[in-house]
Amino acid sequence: MWSPYNEDTYRFVIDRVGPKDVVLDIGAGDLRLSRRLAAIASKAYAIERNAEVLAQADRSGWPENLIVIHADALTWPFPNDVTIGVLLMRHCEPAHFTDYVARLKAVGCRCLMTNARWKMAIEEIDLRSSRVYDPDRMGWYACACGSIGFTPGDPNQITPLLLEDVVEVTNCPNCGA
Repeated sequence: MWSPYNEDTYRFVIDRVGPKDVVLDIGAGDLRLSRRLAAIASKAYAIERNAEVLAQADRSGWPENLIVIHADALTWPFPNDVTIGVLLMRHCEPAHFTDYVARLKAVGCRCLMTNARWKMAIEEIDLRSSRVYDPDRMGWYACACGSIGFTPGDPNQITPLLLEDVVEVTNCPNCGA
């Protein structure tokens, strides 16, 4: 279930982190991304529940602003200063994804970088956004509950831009939240 990601995936996350950000890397694995994030951000929390994976981490020269937590992210309380969440976990269950999103929003986190919904493609989710599902809008939608889908419509109206635009919704057809 655990494996490092490729450089493009890491670069997607790294390019969106700035020096004022506080990052929470959920399921941080061997800390290879967490260490890089700590080199950019003001602080990086890395939470990993698997002690064997954490033991594989390179412990030489950890940045002082990297806080490593050996705990279960489903029960560990998220810090109140987090601005960016990172969840690179293709195997994340929908209920866990929903919980992580709700808890990140509760601490004021502004965005989440994740591959948990699409399972392969990584996305940046604006956690402050709240757009209502429109069943008449053709195109992709995604919800904090983990649901994704495509609302069909006239095939003649499909454009490359329409296929790239994913509407983050509330009141989705799956959960209604």
